[in-house]
Amino acid sequence: MNLPYRLPLLAAVTGFVLAQPAHAEPAAEVEMLDRGPDGEARVFEPDVVHIDPGETVYFKATDLGHDVEGLDSLRPDDAESFTGYRNAPLEVSFDAEGVHVYHCESHKEKGMVGVVVVGDPSVNLDEIASEMEDSEALSDQGRARLAEMLDEVEAAAAQ
Repeated sequence: MNLPYRLPLLAAVTGFVLAQPAHAEPAAEVEMLDRGPDGEARVFEPDVVHIDPGETVYFKATDLGHDVEGLDSLRPDDAESFTGYRNAPLEVSFDAEGVHVYHCESHKEKGMVGVVVVGDPSVNLDEIASEMEDSEALSDQGRARLAEMLDEVEAAAAQ
């Protein structure tokens, strides 16, 4: 093995690795829980997060048996869909401004829903509030929880 001939290759590889951008920290972390801090069962905590376009949310599988899935009918038109696996964390980057609704597919009947607000919620807040009433992806409990979350989003936007 002739080391002097391998040094340029080693330097090139090392330079490439060091030149890679650092992994950005998520702007928000959401835990998937069996029970929230207020005692409510099957929740995302926090259930509403606000981020800027291009930022990432980390969904943490704190308690087993949960997953996360974006609801295609309750998101901005130009947003990408996302689906995680049960018992697994998921990082999702959000580029489309507006309100993005997601749920735990395993516990949708229990109303386990959450909201990511990306930038300006007025982009689709009224549309989400209207469409949630007929959404087959939500149970009655999910609709009730989501209505409270949307009221919170609207109140924060009005400030």
